[in-house]
Amino acid sequence: MMAQVTSNHLSLQSLAEKNGEAVPCAGNLPLTLDDPNFVWLIESGSVNLFLVEIRHGIEQSLRQHIMHCGTGFLLPGVIADQNQDKEGTKFIVIAKGIAGTILRRIPVSCLDQVEPTELSTKIDAWVLSFSKILARFVTYLPRAAILAETSNEQILKAGTYSIKKGVIWITDIPEGSSLFMDVIDGAEPSVFVDLQTPIIPLTNTTWLTSLQEIHLRCHSTEELINQGLLSQALAGFHLLAFSLEHLNRKLALVDDANLERLRKTSRDTAERISRERLYNIYDLPVEKDFSDDGSALIEAMKIIGQHEKIEFHFPNSTDPTKNQVTISSILDRSAVRSRVVRLKNEDQWWTTDGCALLAFRQSDNQPVVLIPRFFGRYWLVDPVGKTKTRMNEHLASLLQTEARMFYSPLPDHKLQTKDLAQLALHHSSGNIIRLVLAGIPGGVLNIIPALALGFSVGIVFENGDENALLYVSLAVIAFGLIGSLLFILQKKSLTHIQDRAIARLEAAFWDRVMRLPSSATNLQPSSEIAIAGTVFQQLRNGGQLQFIESLLSMVFMLPLIGFILYLDFALGLITSTFCIISLLLSVLMGLMQIDSSGEVIRATQKTSSKLFQIIKGIVKFRIEGAEGSAYAIWAEDYRDQKRAEVKLGSLERHSQALGVALPFLAGATLFATVAIVNSSATPLGDFLVVYLLFLTFLTVTIRFGESISFLASGVKAMKQLNPVLDAETEGSIGKEPVEHLNGEILFDRVSFRYDPEGPLILDDVTIHARPGEFIAIVGESGAGKSTLFKLALGIDQPTAGAVLYDGHDLRHLNLKQLRQKVGSVPQSIQLNTQDIWDNIAIKQEETTTKMVWESVRAAQIENEIKAMPMGLMTVVGSSDSVLSGGERQRITLARSLLGNPSILLLDEATNWLDNNNQAEVMQNLAIMDSTRIVIAHRLSTLEKADRIYVLKSGKIVQTGTFQELRDVEGVFKNLIDRQDT
Repeated sequence: MMAQVTSNHLSLQSLAEKNGEAVPCAGNLPLTLDDPNFVWLIESGSVNLFLVEIRHGIEQSLRQHIMHCGTGFLLPGVIADQNQDKEGTKFIVIAKGIAGTILRRIPVSCLDQVEPTELSTKIDAWVLSFSKILARFVTYLPRAAILAETSNEQILKAGTYSIKKGVIWITDIPEGSSLFMDVIDGAEPSVFVDLQTPIIPLTNTTWLTSLQEIHLRCHSTEELINQGLLSQALAGFHLLAFSLEHLNRKLALVDDANLERLRKTSRDTAERISRERLYNIYDLPVEKDFSDDGSALIEAMKIIGQHEKIEFHFPNSTDPTKNQVTISSILDRSAVRSRVVRLKNEDQWWTTDGCALLAFRQSDNQPVVLIPRFFGRYWLVDPVGKTKTRMNEHLASLLQTEARMFYSPLPDHKLQTKDLAQLALHHSSGNIIRLVLAGIPGGVLNIIPALALGFSVGIVFENGDENALLYVSLAVIAFGLIGSLLFILQKKSLTHIQDRAIARLEAAFWDRVMRLPSSATNLQPSSEIAIAGTVFQQLRNGGQLQFIESLLSMVFMLPLIGFILYLDFALGLITSTFCIISLLLSVLMGLMQIDSSGEVIRATQKTSSKLFQIIKGIVKFRIEGAEGSAYAIWAEDYRDQKRAEVKLGSLERHSQALGVALPFLAGATLFATVAIVNSSATPLGDFLVVYLLFLTFLTVTIRFGESISFLASGVKAMKQLNPVLDAETEGSIGKEPVEHLNGEILFDRVSFRYDPEGPLILDDVTIHARPGEFIAIVGESGAGKSTLFKLALGIDQPTAGAVLYDGHDLRHLNLKQLRQKVGSVPQSIQLNTQDIWDNIAIKQEETTTKMVWESVRAAQIENEIKAMPMGLMTVVGSSDSVLSGGERQRITLARSLLGNPSILLLDEATNWLDNNNQAEVMQNLAIMDSTRIVIAHRLSTLEKADRIYVLKSGKIVQTGTFQELRDVEGVFKNLIDRQDT
């Protein structure tokens, strides 16, 4: 029992014992709180409060649970709902306690005996809890300006206003000048029945929207108590709450009807799509209707998506509350990457063979689509008029010089070979047809030199017709020119196929790497992933594609074997058998090199990875005088690499030696066959034709066998990509778009461990940051603070629980869009090798100079940048040669502040700053209306926080304000005591 607080006031508990009446309130004895002349103090036990809708004394719906109250909680009497609808429906509040719950009913007239500070705290707790119920249907709380906590008169301009914490009561509101929670007039007479002056409470979950400039007053609860206005204020609040609840329930019915309509539309759409797929079981191209949306940009992107087999997802452009549809918003929702290309008219780009492009007209900046034709050149497609025109120089001059090309992403699931092949060969059919049409005749033309030799021997030399040699030479020259043209066409087609395949695969690979979850990237060092990512260029430059050329050449040369069989069947069988044996030997020698190629690749990758790490830490080696150790580490791996290269080189030399010997063996075999069978039965001309064709085909066969070694190394190189190709990515397609963040973030009973069998890094952590709050997280090293940072950005996923943004589970949101709208500063600072402007504006496509300087100014680095000769254009990098650690940290902070994000996540964002800069930065952060979650240790930062969460061994052990935790024995007090000492 508490003693009397002062000579004039009692504690609330003492007043309850003196003037209060004990009222049992167990579950079978519910109590209706409908008498505004009394309040109820929970003396023991706890109660649950329910909002009940009644009509003529009969309950009309299920009871709505509104809050749970424990011992010591004060329950005001709720004035009867006067705002009944036409059918007489109204609300009452019912309390139901657990077994043994006792309440003390206290007359309101006795409350003036209670200490005002204690009473105001109890009333504030009631108003805060009840206000949360009023905002339960609100999806996005508005970003409101913060009212000053003062009783002086305030002038509010048109806008939305709220407070950070506690309760403020507003009076003197002119009728028709404002809306409470954007729904009810803040001074509507029909709401505040029989009340002289409306008094409206504001909390961190409610707000007031001023429709014009108004003059009003703000009061604390304690001030209302001292002025004798508490009963009137509570009565007005309850009437306002009931009116708002009436509207909320009506709007909820409308929402349910709209939801059912959307469900029906979704079912109809799914049924239509399924029917279309059933009709088109062979996946044939389907002409799509592009008239769904009136936006020219959306129509253009649909055309490109159909041509390039890219699935674009579009914002709801018909919703006036959404931002304008832009290319970046479409790409973010679709998880597709693009780049800008220049259209140089002097190069006649419209005559080339490329991919679909998004271009813009110079006259009106309207988008058009450039679609490549089947055999090259471009069509110009108007997405609005649906017209298609063949591109020419005049049309090209009407377009802007920059266009967009789009890269098809790889599927999010584990990849198979067919996924890579489909992406690599997409829209290559025209080049493949050209390759075949040029290759087959080109192969046949290889017969011509042999035929010319045979003809010359059989006709000219045997018959003495020397004049025929001139005609033979002219014919060979003509066929040679034709063969050269066919060879050029063949090589050009093959080069186009290779270049487009490599470009598509490499872009898709790095896109996939950037979308991998941390669980996949942690399996390999970043240096090994970077080296593996160059495999596609290695395939292009290292000769692996020679296998494809050799295979095609051998296929196109098959008519030579047929011609040999036609001239002499016996010789044809011998040559065919010899070629098959030669091919098998060459392939066998190539297959023997596969394991050795794998050893070389692994050793080279290991050496390069170690060298990358040594170079990155060379300063540390020099400081410690350990250069010799670094050299020893590199030399050991380099020795293994050279051993593997020597072994592979030995096998390659044996394969090459076989290739040198085979033509001699082929000639000997052919001569022996003629001698053994019957030399007189084979004309000299036919023998020479067979011999020359045989050597020609054998040469191609040897080249094919040698190219097996390139294929072997290519296969092993591709296996280095398996960790990336086998992992599932952070899928954004189908995820809920993040068009707006209001600023609320909730870690809801989050647990996390890196290994399923490992210890919990976070254990049942709950942290709630409301819009505009400043939340600080403290704890010793290893407590799990930075892990929370990663979970908030979706880099890691909780083992249990969920991270919620504005009530939406992070796992269901588009992570790329979310990260673009959240300002973050990680613990480790890394700047890109670009100028300061690019480092700051890296996440914002439409950035102005004013926006950049505002963020720079807020980060307290304006003077340093202006002192640099190049200003914002100063090039910086990952080293400390240009900027100090504190300057680099402030540039990163400026990047996070760009665009005034609604949420800021700062992990030791000022630990490199001196006290003066740190104080100025924190002062700028304190006046922002963004939600700020800060991992920090400095007292000056913690003092400004609205709420502090203390972590220890992955658990929340303390929560409160700096003043509340400072004098309480525990982890927080120990942390600040160590700083003081």
